[in-house]
Amino acid sequence: MRKSVLVFTAGAIVCAAVAGVIRFKLVPDAERVQSDQNTVTRYAGTASYLNQQAVAGGDLANAFVKNAPFTAVETVKAIGMHGNVAVLSDVTAISGAGGVLGNPTSTWAVDRKTLMPAAAPAGVTADAHQGLAVGFAFSPDKHDYPWWDGATGTQATAKYVRSESHVGRSTYVFTVDASGAEKDPATLAQLPPAVPVSVLKGLAATMAPAMQGALAALLPPGGDSVMVPLSYTSSTTTTMWVDQLSGTTVDADAHQTVTAQMKTKLGTVPLTAVLDVDTKMSPAGIADAVKQSKDDQSKLLWEGAVAPLALVVLALALIVGAVLAGRRPRTADSAGTASGAAVGPTGGTGPTDAGTASNAGNANDAGDAEPEAFEPTAEDE
Repeated sequence: MRKSVLVFTAGAIVCAAVAGVIRFKLVPDAERVQSDQNTVTRYAGTASYLNQQAVAGGDLANAFVKNAPFTAVETVKAIGMHGNVAVLSDVTAISGAGGVLGNPTSTWAVDRKTLMPAAAPAGVTADAHQGLAVGFAFSPDKHDYPWWDGATGTQATAKYVRSESHVGRSTYVFTVDASGAEKDPATLAQLPPAVPVSVLKGLAATMAPAMQGALAALLPPGGDSVMVPLSYTSSTTTTMWVDQLSGTTVDADAHQTVTAQMKTKLGTVPLTAVLDVDTKMSPAGIADAVKQSKDDQSKLLWEGAVAPLALVVLALALIVGAVLAGRRPRTADSAGTASGAAVGPTGGTGPTDAGTASNAGNANDAGDAEPEAFEPTAEDE
């Protein structure tokens, strides 16, 4: 076999193998959580909240702070890889709003492909949860997803609503409505577990007349200094625009209301909202998310289509080259064929034939010549 055929064939095999590795190994791996993942999302918003300092000082006129601005930066970072399980750190740093929003921190163990909950690896402590906790996986579908609501510590539903173009990206719109008892430790740490009757009377003055009468009838006896236990409920509505390809949330807004409830012998009685928060992704956060989505799309296009296709085309070209090289006659064969034709029955005029003919002619001439007479010399005599 010719060396050129071997070279072409080997090149085609290598190109096809590399194309397969890129398409069926690198691309699926890129769609999973990577060990160097470090996603930063920026938010901005306003918060209205119960001012505990004012309440404690009896300044009920300033018991509520209205529309205090804040900014938040959420960082989701991979801190461990255990086969198909990724351990993620989820930390939100909040500035403003009097510090009442705290700085939520969680650790999640999730499936690297689906981002659904996974069993925590041995030696790892992760927060229990149900449903998606850190966003959507790569290439989400147009259907509902289970969603984790950290405020209530319960599973909600991210409902698929529609598809639309948003901030220059093709997105799926999901909404989440979650309500229940407030269980977020960071939030509860900023709210009083109990307040004196005097405070409730002051708060009653801000309510509708019907509520004022009902509250007065439910206050415990014993005077204004008696402490009344409180509990809290949370209600959150969230809208997310999720990139159809990368699964990145390119925009989001949320509205959360935390309401205080008074515990009485007749049950819990809703009082008033003690925390009202509007949160949106900031312009910088949206820009970062859009750029990430575009980068993911370019990477997928290159690894999933362009590079494998180019290598396959090159492999086919090399195969064609191998076929053509195998059909081309070798130089030594061509020379042998030419020599055989020169001595064939039809004769030839090559150098070999010419030499043979010349020698034959000389021999004939010698045979036809008259023999020379022998003349004895003196010595012979």
